[in-house]
Amino acid sequence: MLQIQQVLRDRYQLIEKLGENAGRQTWLAWDLYTQEQVIVKLLTFSDQAQWEDVRLFEREAQILKQLNHPRIPKYRNYFAFEEQVLHFALVQEYIPGSSFKELLAKGRVFSEAEVRKIAAEILKILIYLHSLNPPVLHRDIKPSNLLLGKNSQIYLVDFGAVQDRAAKEGATFTIVGTYGYAPLEQFGGRATPASDLYALGATLIHLLTRIPPADLPQRDSRLQFAHLLKVNPGFVRWLEQLTQPNLDRRFTSAKEALKLLKANQIAISGLVRAKPVDSQIQLQKSPEQLQIKIPVLWQKTLIDPKNCAATVVLAIWLYFFSGGFGLGSMEGWIWLIASLLLAGWFLLPNFVETNIYFDHYQFEIELKLLGICLRRQRGKVSEIDKVFSGETGGYGSHKVPEVTLAVGVSEYSFGKLKPPLSKDECRWMAAEIRHWLGIG
Repeated sequence: MLQIQQVLRDRYQLIEKLGENAGRQTWLAWDLYTQEQVIVKLLTFSDQAQWEDVRLFEREAQILKQLNHPRIPKYRNYFAFEEQVLHFALVQEYIPGSSFKELLAKGRVFSEAEVRKIAAEILKILIYLHSLNPPVLHRDIKPSNLLLGKNSQIYLVDFGAVQDRAAKEGATFTIVGTYGYAPLEQFGGRATPASDLYALGATLIHLLTRIPPADLPQRDSRLQFAHLLKVNPGFVRWLEQLTQPNLDRRFTSAKEALKLLKANQIAISGLVRAKPVDSQIQLQKSPEQLQIKIPVLWQKTLIDPKNCAATVVLAIWLYFFSGGFGLGSMEGWIWLIASLLLAGWFLLPNFVETNIYFDHYQFEIELKLLGICLRRQRGKVSEIDKVFSGETGGYGSHKVPEVTLAVGVSEYSFGKLKPPLSKDECRWMAAEIRHWLGIG
C-alpha cells in the first residue's frame, strides 16, 4: 500500500491522497528533480482492473503528452512500477485551485456573467482540441473536471476518457462518459465534437440551477431548465441549442457556439436607440419581463384627416336626416344608424389598444377595443429567431410601419394601427425587444 512520504521512481514523493475510485488514485506529490508540486495519477492493475482500463490510461498519457494549451495541465511523465502489485503512473502539472464540483458543494452560486465566462473559456479550449489532427474529444466534461485556479483562470482537467478521432467518421468508440452530462450518441459509442458541446451545456446548466442534469425533468429527451432561471432569454436559447439531443439541431462546432455566445453578449450589452420624441408608447422592462403598451392615440386620432372626413360625413348625413325625417319614423332611425355605422367604419380602428408582454418563457400580443379583447396571440420566447420593423399593407392602400416577431415559419406582427405609428417608433420598439431578448 502506498504511503505518504513514499518516493516513486526515486523522484516523486507522495504528499497527500486527493482521491480514490475503482483502482485509481490521485496524489499530490513533490518532484525532487524540478522542486515543484505535481499530480500523480495511479492505476493499480489487479483483478478489478481490466486491460481496457490500462488502455484508456495509456491513451490519456499519450494524448496529454501531445497537448500544449495554457488551460490544460501539462504532461510530465509516464511509467510503471511494482509495489506488491503493478501500478501505472501518469504525472502532470499541478494547478492550485478547486473543481467546480467542490465549489457547488460549498454552496457557491454562479451568476449569469460568471457562467458566460466559464462557457467562453472552455469553448476556446475545445476549439483547440477539436482543431487538432486528428481531433481530440474530451468526452467527460462535467463540474468535477473543470478547475477554477487560484489565479482565477479556468482549466479543463482529467483526460481519462479522451479520444482522438483517428478513426473515420461514424466509427464506434469505447463507451465512456457520465450520465446526465454525456449525450445519447456518446452512450451509443459514437462521440463527435458536438458531444463535448452537449456536456459543456449540461455542465453550465448545473452551475446555474445547482441541479445535476440527471435530476432535471426532460421532455422529448430535452432538459427542461428554463423555468428555473432568471437569465437573458437569448442565453437560455443558446444553452438549449447547446444541449439539443438531436445532433442536427445542436451547434456543429465550438467555434460556432462561441461566435453566437459573443453575439448574444453584444446584443444585450449594446446601447438601444432613444425613444422617439412625443411618442405615447409605454415601455417597462426588468431582467424578468418586458412590457410594451401602445395606447389609443387620441392626439393622432383627432388630427387625422380621415377622421375629420368621417366626422364631416356624419354631420352631413345627420343634417340631411334631420331635414327629411324625424326620429319618430322608421326611416329616421335607419338613417341615424347608417350614419353612425359609416362614421364608425373610419373611427373604430382608432380606439384599438395593443399590449405586448414578454417573460423568459412566452410572449403575448393582445389587441383590445374599448376594453374588450379582440385577439390574443401567444408563443415561446425561446423560439423567436428574429425581430424586425418594416412596412406592410395597412388600412386602405397605404403601407404602414409595424414590428414583426419571426418564430420559425410563423410571424407575429403588431403596431399596424390607425392612425399609424411612425417608422422611428417601430424601429425603437424592435431594437428594445432585440436588446432584451439578446438577439443580434
